[in-house]
Amino acid sequence: MNAAPRTKVAHRIGDEWLMAYAAGTLSEGQSLLVASHLSYLDDAPSRVAAAEAAGGALLDRLDADGMAPDALAKTLALLDGPEPAPAPRAAPSTGEDDPLPAPLRAWLGRGVEELRWKFVGPKVKKVDLWRGGPNDQRLWMLRAGPGTEIPMHGHSGIELVLVLKGSLEDPHGIFRAGDVEECSGDVVHALKIGDEGECICLALTEGPTRFKGWFAKLLQPFTGI
Repeated sequence: MNAAPRTKVAHRIGDEWLMAYAAGTLSEGQSLLVASHLSYLDDAPSRVAAAEAAGGALLDRLDADGMAPDALAKTLALLDGPEPAPAPRAAPSTGEDDPLPAPLRAWLGRGVEELRWKFVGPKVKKVDLWRGGPNDQRLWMLRAGPGTEIPMHGHSGIELVLVLKGSLEDPHGIFRAGDVEECSGDVVHALKIGDEGECICLALTEGPTRFKGWFAKLLQPFTGI
């Protein structure tokens, strides 16, 4: 089967995530989301190689001088320096009709239509994939119909949402396939699915979702979000 067409990624994950990924310090769920995001980027191999070099440079600075106040900033700047030659990488998807990126598809061992989606509301389904790591991390997927609105909510910690198909919008902008929406625990926002078609997302959150509206709170025990 043919690989899915390349998409232009407008919202990339932060460089600190790349460094942690290259160093192998992320949890299983975090690593899977970052690897899935990287599979959409043409320069992913060189960025990871640069992150590995930056991490080595940081260790060298620690060994030589201890942690200087600007050590981390200077080390992260190496990610914007000259890049090594890119290496071959996996295609984002295994087929035209399956939006799963190669790392996620390999981890699941099945396609998107083979997952056990759970109904959580009109035009909205979810499937839980993994739970563990620090701060009660949860990796799950959301599948929502066009125009669906996700009520105002926050989380106990970070929220990373990788769009696999379609689009979603929040106050930070519009996110399409390959884009990552990243929020800290103090962010409270609502989401709207684009009108052009269904949206499938991979989400990594810490702790349960905290909905603000009374109706959403009432339904939360039944949806599991």
